[in-house]
Amino acid sequence: MPPAPLKDKFERVKDAVEILTKLQEFGVPISEPGYKKTKEHLDAWIADGDRVSVQIPFVRIPRTAHMTLPKEKGASTTYVLKATDAAQPT
Repeated sequence: MPPAPLKDKFERVKDAVEILTKLQEFGVPISEPGYKKTKEHLDAWIADGDRVSVQIPFVRIPRTAHMTLPKEKGASTTYVLKATDAAQPT
């Protein structure tokens, strides 16, 4: 069985731009450390195409991002902001 085709650089850039745009639409400033860390992971993924699965804490908003960046063509990227314990009402 041949290996699955890999996402090309164009597809990775498109996925990365979509994630960063959604974060800005959500109101996350580009100065937020979590945004910067997300961009670092996306830049590395665009460059090498290796699969990424990581959790990124956001300092200014009580959230943690759960990000999965696949290497296979047709596989979807996943980026979910989940509330942290600090965001839970007591």
